[in-house]
Amino acid sequence: MKRKLSFLFLSALTIPFFMVSCSDDKEEQEVKPATDLVVDNNSVTLLQGDEITVSITSGNGDYYVKPFDENVATATIKGKTITIPVVVNIVDLTLKSDEATFAEPDAESQYISIERGNGGYSFTYQVGDGEPTTDATIVEATEKENLITLKPKARGDVKVIVTDQKGSVEEISVKVNPYNLKLENEATSLIIGGYEASTEIAITRGNGDYKLAQLTDDNKTYLKTAELITEDGATKLKLTGKKLGTTTLELSDAAGQKLTLPVYVNPVCYRMEYDVCFKIDIKKYAESHSEVKSMNQLTFEVVFYPTYTRSMQSFIGLESVFLLRAEAKDVNPRFEIATKINGKSDPRFRSQQTIYCDDSEGGRKTPGKWYHIAIVYDGTKSSTKEAYKMYINGVRETLTPADNSYEDCAPNSSLNLTDVGGNDKALLIGRSGDSYRVGYCKVYQARMWKRALDESEIKANMCKILNAEEHSDLMGYWVFSKGVGGTTVFENWGNGGSGLDAQVCLQNISENKPAWGAELPATYNGDKSRFEPIECPHSY
Repeated sequence: MKRKLSFLFLSALTIPFFMVSCSDDKEEQEVKPATDLVVDNNSVTLLQGDEITVSITSGNGDYYVKPFDENVATATIKGKTITIPVVVNIVDLTLKSDEATFAEPDAESQYISIERGNGGYSFTYQVGDGEPTTDATIVEATEKENLITLKPKARGDVKVIVTDQKGSVEEISVKVNPYNLKLENEATSLIIGGYEASTEIAITRGNGDYKLAQLTDDNKTYLKTAELITEDGATKLKLTGKKLGTTTLELSDAAGQKLTLPVYVNPVCYRMEYDVCFKIDIKKYAESHSEVKSMNQLTFEVVFYPTYTRSMQSFIGLESVFLLRAEAKDVNPRFEIATKINGKSDPRFRSQQTIYCDDSEGGRKTPGKWYHIAIVYDGTKSSTKEAYKMYINGVRETLTPADNSYEDCAPNSSLNLTDVGGNDKALLIGRSGDSYRVGYCKVYQARMWKRALDESEIKANMCKILNAEEHSDLMGYWVFSKGVGGTTVFENWGNGGSGLDAQVCLQNISENKPAWGAELPATYNGDKSRFEPIECPHSY
């Protein structure tokens, strides 16, 4: 490829010289005026490889010629004829690559080598159809030892125009992608621990002007609120739960970057120690729901995790009527149904399995486990063998009566739930009778059915969140997954209405009576949340 070149010859150059003559008597010196140097073509344009001659039309003799840049051309002179062959050493500017793409503005620099060029490199930048400028707003280019360094500065597309000292030009097409939209700790999903709990997470990387897509009906089912807030200069996504389950949010920014976020409103459990239990005022409920005074079938279910075992610790039910508890044994007790059978004193039916817990004191069996236990009463059966059943994690347990006298006798045809005994005289979760019989467990959910569930139903629904509208016999349904401090009541999700709400109550051990209705912040030991993650008993 030939390159067009220009040469300039100076005319009217004055070359002074002296003419000298001599005589016998003295030296005689004569000075003649100089003649302007004139050539017949003082400006020529040549292509690489061409040759031209230029004639001197006027001058003072003794001529010589010196090119301004021998890298462009040489010249020889003979008489009054100058011969100029173009022996250009200029090369076409050639780069290793003519494009570069950056993942984001904070990406590492990239390098492009100059394969051929003429040195003295400079850079200009062109955005779109705009005029080239020296402002490096999107990417900055520098050169050292024939290596171009491209450093991204902002998202966008730009042409980097590279020019060398001989005017040879090349272009590099550069694309700097926007920041990837990222959340704190590289989170790709969000978890809310509890259906009334809230969570916040900061946007740590993005391109500003953040927006949440309009909430869908599905979003509104599981989320009470979803919003972007600004705190201390940081943009945060704040969510508040409404219903246990999963939904999806979409977050975007000014660059059109999008982040699709699964949101899990996860169940949590409520940790009860010696100080807390739940009370359902069954006597008051009976004032407007007389059916509970004559129940010929009844099922209690509870999902829980014993943290400690002791004699007669109680999990769910009604003292002296129908109750799930531990047998009267501090270390390694078995599960037990305590009930009422006319003519029998304190009838109880025990499991074969012993209760595992977290505390190894006294040789207790560890580690603790999550249990789903259902106890079933069916007064339509003719024998206690079929009238009383226990299912541990969906499997029917073989029960052993504490006394053979009621091993195979007729059960009561019905139970009056208002005949509840003890100091409490209430349906309780996490204790019974008196403060000594506290549950020491973490509890997830509990149910009360006015029907005797069978094994298949129990196994199918152990850990599910049920819709009461689909289960007309589900009277009481409590899910201890609010996840917020200061919780004083867990609403009844069953069909029995608000009269079966579970009230959080404090135990008053010193006075051997509960402080019913006392407000209780959902913390214990001053700093630990009572709400903790759960595991489904299906894992066992």
